[in-house]
Amino acid sequence: MSALDSLFEPLTIKNVQIPNRFMSTSHQPGYPIEGNLTERYIRYEAEKAKGGVGLIQFAGATTVSVENCFTYGQVNGARDSVIPQYQRMADAIHKHGAVCTVQLTHGGRRERYDQVHWLPVFAPSIRRELVHRAFPTPMEPYHIQQVVEDYASAAVRVQSGGVDGVELNCIPPGLIAQFWSPLTNQRDDEYGGTLENRLRFGLEVFRAVRRRVGDEYLVGMRLSADEMCDNGLNNTDCVEIAGYYAKSGLVDFVSIVGGNSSDYKAHHEMYPSMQFPHAPYLNLVTAVKAAVEIPVFHASRIVDASTAAYALGQGIIDMVGMTRAFIADPHHVAKLRDNREDDIRPCVGACYCLDRVGTGLDALCLHNVATSREQFLPQQIQETSKAKKKILVVGGGPGGLEAARVCASLGHNVTLLEAATTLGGQLTLAAKAPWRRDISGIAHWLSSQVEKLGVTIHLNKLASADDVLRHDPDVILLATGGLPEVGHFKGAEYATNVWDILSGQVRPGSDILIFDEAGTHSGMSCAQVVADAGSRVELVTPDRAQGMEFGLINLAAHMDASYERHVKMISDEQLLEVRPDGNKLTAVLRNTYRYEQIREKTVDQIIADYGTIPNDHLYEALKPQSRNDGQIDMQALANFTAQSIVKNPNAKFFLYRIGDAWASRNVHAALLDAVRICKDL
Repeated sequence: MSALDSLFEPLTIKNVQIPNRFMSTSHQPGYPIEGNLTERYIRYEAEKAKGGVGLIQFAGATTVSVENCFTYGQVNGARDSVIPQYQRMADAIHKHGAVCTVQLTHGGRRERYDQVHWLPVFAPSIRRELVHRAFPTPMEPYHIQQVVEDYASAAVRVQSGGVDGVELNCIPPGLIAQFWSPLTNQRDDEYGGTLENRLRFGLEVFRAVRRRVGDEYLVGMRLSADEMCDNGLNNTDCVEIAGYYAKSGLVDFVSIVGGNSSDYKAHHEMYPSMQFPHAPYLNLVTAVKAAVEIPVFHASRIVDASTAAYALGQGIIDMVGMTRAFIADPHHVAKLRDNREDDIRPCVGACYCLDRVGTGLDALCLHNVATSREQFLPQQIQETSKAKKKILVVGGGPGGLEAARVCASLGHNVTLLEAATTLGGQLTLAAKAPWRRDISGIAHWLSSQVEKLGVTIHLNKLASADDVLRHDPDVILLATGGLPEVGHFKGAEYATNVWDILSGQVRPGSDILIFDEAGTHSGMSCAQVVADAGSRVELVTPDRAQGMEFGLINLAAHMDASYERHVKMISDEQLLEVRPDGNKLTAVLRNTYRYEQIREKTVDQIIADYGTIPNDHLYEALKPQSRNDGQIDMQALANFTAQSIVKNPNAKFFLYRIGDAWASRNVHAALLDAVRICKDL
């Protein structure tokens, strides 16, 4: 018997049988448009059901009241037109044998007054939340009762849409928990003060929901096991609340997280990145499990089956949420079931998905570009029926590895040339930051896949045009990446680039100024690495804040790590000049708003980051000899259709640039280039 067998056992709650113990927890990826479910969203969730996930909790943070807005692309559950949309989603999920629920939320103070209907933000008390920034107005008794009925009506719509159950959001981001917590509830009426009074609103909501949907319909709650902040609910409080609701008979399951998400650091704690260990809150869940006699669900950075099986086997949980793991690979469960664990694309905790949603964009996996693009890109590449081609990939970074993987999966004969002694490209540098080591999991997985698929790999091979042509390829994919650029200030030749520091080719000085004009991970990672080496570090950016190219989750991790290492951080300054000053260097810096405000700083070393410029010498040499003259059909790329430009019909090979060899971008962009161009070869 396998240690993982327990994960494939069904779980029955009332009249609902969940086929296994895997679930994708309630989250909102930002795919709805104006509060409406879209075909993109339906395919995204259905793919996970197709991939074997037993419980799909979709439409996270679905709104219930007219004053709620759609800050990060939620579903509008406050109108009847949502019912047929629920039905389409439920049908798509049920088709693959999975069970589904919808999560309902009133955001309370986490709404915006200046979106949708421009109505005030309502909460128990006037306590502003840093992340969403609105000042709420205290709810009056009549409005409390109105919202109670709004929850119940929204639950009926879920039931009418053929969805198997409903989950009420009771974690601190939502209104119910805002009534629970002394952090956000300073009322002196029957809804404030004692714990019994603070629980009143939530109980009224659950009673109203149960009255409308009936005793046999599945109703659950999601709550935090510890707000982990001053003046908030601690683990003892939350265990008591969970037990109180479980004994009420109103709730059929509890889904547990940790944290409170009210400021930037707390937001990161609730949605832990690779800075955290795996499953960081299992100890909090244990206390809840001991206090309730209903099923306990949990998800917080559980990304592998071994951890999931342990939590289930120890009786800590009954359902295991691996939401981000299923974003990275929707077929995770099916591959596990089929003994193909090595083929599971891992979640590395990059939190690219969450960072995008937090900035109002759509959730995307950093290294699975097919997720949410299922209408256009397959999750699993099948062998092509077309004639097999000789494909040459130059560059073994993420873009080149993905190109090789896709082409080899199609059945083509693929050779990869890499100038370095190892595969991975810039990912090997990214993993040098103390807390970002897990990012190397992307390169490890891609490398293992291309080797498994039989790609011929030549390392330590800096290819010339003649080297490339000797392979007599039908298609050449240039993933040669970019070259580090320090910037365009006077005296740039005296500055050191970030790559040389992270790779260890240049030793850090004792007193360092880092000028970060890119706003990506590189500058802040470098600051932490040199600080660990004992350097005094000042990190300067012309932006209004550090890390402008990533969202709150990664920003919180970087800021925490930088403050821990006493990195001095300065914004709104432009580097004008670097000049030698004896055996030191002097930087001339100017305020970006007050041009006359100039300062000079003398240090041992100046490190600067202006991103990369394409490493395109091979491209320029091969372009005239290619059939397409190196051109890429932009419209075809945008439409996910095949490249068909032919400029030189008598030429032998097609030539395409991908990733930073084309333009300085990120990992996701490089992999998307690779898949869009290669899938139709």
